[in-house]
Amino acid sequence: MQGPAAEEIIKGMGETALARSAMIALVGTLGLATAFSQFYRNSVGVIATTLAGELGLTAAQLGALSSSFFLVFALCQIPVGIVIDRYGPRAAMLGSAVFVVLGSFVFALAEGNIGLLAGRSLLGIGCSTFLMAPLVIYSRAFPPATFASLTGLHLSIASLGNIGATVPLALATEAFGWRAAFVAAGLACIALTFAVFSIVRGSFVDPQGAAPKETLADALRGVARATRVTGFWRLFLIQCSSYSTFGLIIGLWGGPYLAHMHGASLKTQGHVLLAMAVAQVGGMLFWGMADRVVGAYRPVTLAAAGLSVALLVSLILFGHRVGLLGAGLIIAGLGFACAFAPVIVAHGKTMFPAALTGRGMTLLNIGTVGGGFATQWLTGLAVKAVAGPALVYPVTAFQLAFGMQALLLATAALVYAGAPDPRRAIH
Repeated sequence: MQGPAAEEIIKGMGETALARSAMIALVGTLGLATAFSQFYRNSVGVIATTLAGELGLTAAQLGALSSSFFLVFALCQIPVGIVIDRYGPRAAMLGSAVFVVLGSFVFALAEGNIGLLAGRSLLGIGCSTFLMAPLVIYSRAFPPATFASLTGLHLSIASLGNIGATVPLALATEAFGWRAAFVAAGLACIALTFAVFSIVRGSFVDPQGAAPKETLADALRGVARATRVTGFWRLFLIQCSSYSTFGLIIGLWGGPYLAHMHGASLKTQGHVLLAMAVAQVGGMLFWGMADRVVGAYRPVTLAAAGLSVALLVSLILFGHRVGLLGAGLIIAGLGFACAFAPVIVAHGKTMFPAALTGRGMTLLNIGTVGGGFATQWLTGLAVKAVAGPALVYPVTAFQLAFGMQALLLATAALVYAGAPDPRRAIH
């Protein structure tokens, strides 16, 4: 929060209802909340082998365990949008934090697959507000022209959760065990809940407007109205393909690719994926600030998507030929290139009227999480079809998986190119 990029963003926010110190505390607290979500989302990968050995889980059970968070998280998004619009983002976060703490402890105490699934499902419910509620707060508390930059700063803080789910979690598991690590995470989330209660205050955290609250039927009709906003489905598709590009590598195929193609050890895999996570932090800040420089959403998103497709194609054609260092550089570059979520989120935010902000943004977030779930599941089927029962996958299996993702992202970018871009109207 004290670096040059953060200082530039804060200076560019202009006069707001918040003092500068309160602004920093607000963004820092909300960013850490999303970091918890990112940590739990990606935490199975690094301890998968340990879980399998200790609790006798099969590969199919590990896959279901990892994806259960995404599925439950996605299913919660429509109710979350309604809750945010009816009761306010602060109330939504405080209520869902109870599920995060409970889920962390249930996961830590699990004695088998059912307990682990229950813990992951509770975590999916609890974390379901930890991105959308902060973004709604930003949309109400800060000038519209700063939203993309602020979202980039927020998501760069949140990316600390991705980093924590790699080497740090592995080291904690080796030193204290995975159960102790999740107990510690649950205790830390209790502290975060008190911070949200104390720091996240102001008129922007309450339901907006003096109109009477909608009935449930009205709220659901609002969901339908949000899907009919011009350009909604174009943004939904690019949402499906952006985060899923990152998740496909760091959460599923990056480790096996490095091991099978380059003989990388578990420690080396962790360091390469850590480099990808760190590069994503820089990408979040870069693309978020690029929006302000360019003055439009669409050119920035298309440039980032095009670079991501080019790097995926490079990985397909050359990644297995350029050695471990070359492949690692391509993977790290992908972490930077596909971190353009701040621009997509900011673009989406401008499309919805104030009364539909929560529902509209959570609907778009279904694309983010649902895309991660679908691409991992479908590429898993594709890799199995090519590799069969082989313990070491052939290069064609990885090429197929990465090719499917490149095709999805390229198609999504072409569709997105026709979306209305209201950014210039803001200036």
